[in-house]
Amino acid sequence: MKKWLVGIVIAIVALVAGVYLWSAQNGRQQHSASRANTASSKSTTESSKQHKMLVVYYSNSGTTESAAKTIQKKTGADIIKLQMSPDYPSDYSKLTVVAKRQIDRNQHPKILNNIDFSKYSTVFLGFPTWYHRPPMFINTFFEKYDLKGKTVVPFTTSMSSSIAVSRPYLKKMTANKQIVLQTGFRANETSTITKYLKQHNFTK
Repeated sequence: MKKWLVGIVIAIVALVAGVYLWSAQNGRQQHSASRANTASSKSTTESSKQHKMLVVYYSNSGTTESAAKTIQKKTGADIIKLQMSPDYPSDYSKLTVVAKRQIDRNQHPKILNNIDFSKYSTVFLGFPTWYHRPPMFINTFFEKYDLKGKTVVPFTTSMSSSIAVSRPYLKKMTANKQIVLQTGFRANETSTITKYLKQHNFTK
Protein backbone atom coordinates (compact mmCIF):
# COMPACT_ATOMS: atom_id res chain seq x y z
CA MET A 1 0.00 0.00 0.00
CA LYS A 2 2.79 2.34 0.92
CA LYS A 3 4.67 1.45 -2.25
CA TRP A 4 1.52 2.21 -4.26
CA LEU A 5 1.18 5.65 -2.66
CA VAL A 6 4.85 6.39 -3.23
CA GLY A 7 4.42 5.49 -6.89
CA ILE A 8 1.49 7.88 -7.22
CA VAL A 9 3.40 10.69 -5.53
CA ILE A 10 6.38 10.15 -7.82
CA ALA A 11 4.11 10.18 -10.90
CA ILE A 12 2.42 13.40 -9.76
CA VAL A 13 5.77 15.09 -9.10
CA ALA A 14 7.06 14.01 -12.52
CA LEU A 15 3.90 15.34 -14.20
CA VAL A 16 4.11 18.70 -12.41
CA ALA A 17 7.81 19.00 -13.25
CA GLY A 18 7.11 18.20 -16.89
CA VAL A 19 4.34 20.82 -17.09
CA TYR A 20 6.60 23.39 -15.43
CA LEU A 21 9.48 22.72 -17.82
CA TRP A 22 7.15 22.89 -20.84
CA SER A 23 5.68 26.21 -19.67
CA ALA A 24 9.11 27.70 -19.04
CA GLN A 25 10.38 26.64 -22.45
CA ASN A 26 7.25 27.90 -24.21
CA GLY A 27 7.52 31.21 -22.34
CA ARG A 28 11.12 31.64 -23.45
CA GLN A 29 10.15 30.95 -27.05
CA GLN A 30 7.32 33.49 -26.93
CA HIS A 31 9.61 36.07 -25.33
CA SER A 32 12.23 35.48 -28.03
CA ALA A 33 9.60 35.82 -30.75
CA SER A 34 8.28 38.99 -29.13
CA ARG A 35 11.77 40.48 -28.99
CA ALA A 36 12.36 39.52 -32.62
CA ASN A 37 9.07 41.14 -33.68
CA THR A 38 9.91 44.28 -31.69
CA ALA A 39 13.37 44.46 -33.25
CA SER A 40 11.88 43.94 -36.72
CA SER A 41 9.29 46.66 -36.11
CA LYS A 42 11.96 49.03 -34.82
CA SER A 43 14.18 48.27 -37.81
CA THR A 44 11.28 48.95 -40.20
CA THR A 45 10.48 52.24 -38.44
CA GLU A 46 14.10 53.34 -38.51
CA SER A 47 14.36 52.37 -42.18
CA SER A 48 11.23 54.40 -42.91
CA LYS A 49 12.70 57.41 -41.13
CA GLN A 50 15.98 57.04 -42.99
CA HIS A 51 14.19 57.32 -46.34
CA LYS A 52 11.63 59.97 -45.42
CA MET A 53 11.42 62.92 -47.82
CA LEU A 54 10.50 66.58 -47.44
CA VAL A 55 9.53 69.19 -50.02
CA VAL A 56 10.54 72.71 -48.97
CA TYR A 57 9.71 75.60 -51.27
CA TYR A 58 8.98 79.28 -51.69
CA SER A 59 6.43 80.51 -54.21
CA ASN A 60 5.47 84.06 -55.04
CA SER A 61 3.13 83.66 -58.01
CA GLY A 62 1.96 80.11 -57.25
CA THR A 63 3.94 78.37 -60.01
CA THR A 64 6.57 76.90 -57.70
CA GLU A 65 3.87 75.93 -55.22
CA SER A 66 2.07 73.96 -57.93
CA ALA A 67 5.30 72.12 -58.77
CA ALA A 68 5.98 71.42 -55.09
CA LYS A 69 2.54 69.92 -54.59
CA THR A 70 2.99 67.73 -57.66
CA ILE A 71 6.27 66.41 -56.24
CA GLN A 72 4.64 65.82 -52.86
CA LYS A 73 1.79 63.89 -54.46
CA LYS A 74 4.08 61.67 -56.51
CA THR A 75 6.60 60.96 -53.73
CA GLY A 76 4.45 60.95 -50.59
CA ALA A 77 6.87 63.44 -49.02
CA ASP A 78 6.00 65.96 -46.33
CA ILE A 79 5.75 69.55 -47.57
CA ILE A 80 6.54 72.97 -46.06
CA LYS A 81 6.26 76.45 -47.57
CA LEU A 82 9.02 78.84 -46.53
CA GLN A 83 7.96 82.10 -44.91
CA MET A 84 10.11 85.23 -45.37
CA SER A 85 10.57 88.35 -43.32
CA PRO A 86 9.87 90.72 -44.91
CA ASP A 87 7.94 88.81 -47.53
CA TYR A 88 8.44 89.57 -51.20
CA PRO A 89 5.96 91.90 -52.92
CA SER A 90 3.20 90.19 -54.89
CA ASP A 91 3.41 92.90 -57.56
CA TYR A 92 5.88 91.67 -60.18
CA SER A 93 7.47 95.03 -60.95
CA LYS A 94 8.13 95.66 -57.24
CA LEU A 95 9.33 92.09 -56.79
CA THR A 96 12.03 92.49 -59.44
CA VAL A 97 13.32 95.61 -57.74
CA VAL A 98 13.56 93.92 -54.34
CA ALA A 99 15.16 90.77 -55.76
CA LYS A 100 17.78 92.76 -57.68
CA ARG A 101 18.59 94.93 -54.67
CA GLN A 102 19.17 91.84 -52.52
CA ILE A 103 21.57 90.46 -55.12
CA ASP A 104 23.47 93.72 -55.54
CA ARG A 105 23.79 94.21 -51.77
CA ASN A 106 24.33 90.52 -50.97
CA GLN A 107 21.36 90.60 -48.61
CA HIS A 108 20.16 87.32 -47.18
CA PRO A 109 16.52 87.71 -46.13
CA LYS A 110 15.28 86.04 -42.96
CA ILE A 111 13.45 82.70 -43.10
CA LEU A 112 10.89 82.36 -40.30
CA ASN A 113 10.35 78.59 -40.36
CA ASN A 114 11.94 76.42 -37.68
CA ILE A 115 12.26 73.06 -39.44
CA ASP A 116 13.48 69.79 -37.90
CA PHE A 117 15.32 67.97 -40.69
CA SER A 118 16.56 65.11 -38.49
CA LYS A 119 13.96 62.60 -39.70
CA TYR A 120 14.50 63.30 -43.40
CA SER A 121 17.08 61.83 -45.73
CA THR A 122 16.04 63.67 -48.91
CA VAL A 123 15.01 67.32 -49.21
CA PHE A 124 13.45 68.74 -52.37
CA LEU A 125 14.21 72.47 -52.44
CA GLY A 126 11.98 74.56 -54.70
CA PHE A 127 12.41 78.17 -55.76
CA PRO A 128 11.78 80.50 -58.71
CA THR A 129 14.74 81.63 -60.80
CA TRP A 130 15.30 85.38 -60.56
CA TYR A 131 17.98 87.14 -62.60
CA HIS A 132 19.35 83.80 -63.83
CA ARG A 133 20.15 82.52 -60.36
CA PRO A 134 18.48 81.32 -57.13
CA PRO A 135 16.88 84.03 -54.97
CA MET A 136 19.01 85.25 -52.08
CA PHE A 137 16.88 83.46 -49.51
CA ILE A 138 18.43 80.21 -50.77
CA ASN A 139 21.70 81.46 -49.27
CA THR A 140 19.82 81.90 -46.01
CA PHE A 141 18.38 78.41 -46.29
CA PHE A 142 21.79 76.73 -46.34
CA GLU A 143 23.09 79.05 -43.61
CA LYS A 144 20.12 78.50 -41.28
CA TYR A 145 19.61 74.76 -41.47
CA ASP A 146 21.95 71.86 -40.76
CA LEU A 147 21.60 69.48 -43.71
CA LYS A 148 24.71 67.41 -43.08
CA GLY A 149 24.34 63.96 -44.62
CA LYS A 150 21.13 64.88 -46.48
CA THR A 151 20.45 64.61 -50.20
CA VAL A 152 19.18 67.94 -51.55
CA VAL A 153 17.27 67.93 -54.83
CA PRO A 154 16.81 71.48 -56.18
CA PHE A 155 13.92 72.28 -58.48
CA THR A 156 13.10 75.61 -60.03
CA THR A 157 10.36 77.24 -62.05
CA SER A 158 11.25 79.69 -64.79
CA MET A 159 9.96 80.70 -68.21
CA SER A 160 13.44 80.59 -69.75
CA SER A 161 16.18 79.51 -67.34
CA SER A 162 17.04 75.87 -66.67
CA ILE A 163 18.34 74.55 -63.38
CA ALA A 164 21.83 74.70 -64.91
CA VAL A 165 22.11 78.46 -64.35
CA SER A 166 21.47 77.98 -60.62
CA ARG A 167 23.79 75.02 -60.16
CA PRO A 168 27.08 76.98 -59.73
CA TYR A 169 25.48 79.09 -56.99
CA LEU A 170 24.06 76.03 -55.26
CA LYS A 171 27.41 74.25 -55.34
CA LYS A 172 29.07 77.25 -53.75
CA MET A 173 26.40 77.49 -51.03
CA THR A 174 26.71 73.80 -50.13
CA ALA A 175 30.50 73.55 -50.32
CA ASN A 176 32.08 71.86 -47.26
CA LYS A 177 28.66 71.21 -45.70
CA GLN A 178 28.68 67.44 -46.39
CA ILE A 179 25.48 67.70 -48.42
CA VAL A 180 24.74 65.45 -51.40
CA LEU A 181 23.56 67.95 -54.01
CA GLN A 182 21.72 66.42 -56.95
CA THR A 183 21.56 68.08 -60.36
CA GLY A 184 17.89 68.91 -59.92
CA PHE A 185 15.45 69.97 -62.62
CA ARG A 186 13.19 72.71 -63.96
CA ALA A 187 9.71 71.88 -62.74
CA ASN A 188 7.49 73.86 -65.09
CA GLU A 189 5.83 70.76 -66.53
CA THR A 190 4.39 67.68 -64.84
CA SER A 191 5.99 65.39 -67.43
CA THR A 192 9.46 66.73 -66.57
CA ILE A 193 8.82 66.32 -62.85
CA THR A 194 7.57 62.76 -63.30
CA LYS A 195 10.51 61.79 -65.50
CA TYR A 196 13.11 63.04 -63.00
CA LEU A 197 11.41 61.43 -60.01
CA LYS A 198 11.15 58.06 -61.77
CA GLN A 199 14.75 58.18 -62.99
CA HIS A 200 15.96 58.66 -59.41
CA ASN A 201 13.49 56.23 -57.78
CA PHE A 202 11.67 58.90 -55.78
CA THR A 203 8.13 57.97 -56.77
CA LYS A 204 6.02 56.11 -54.22
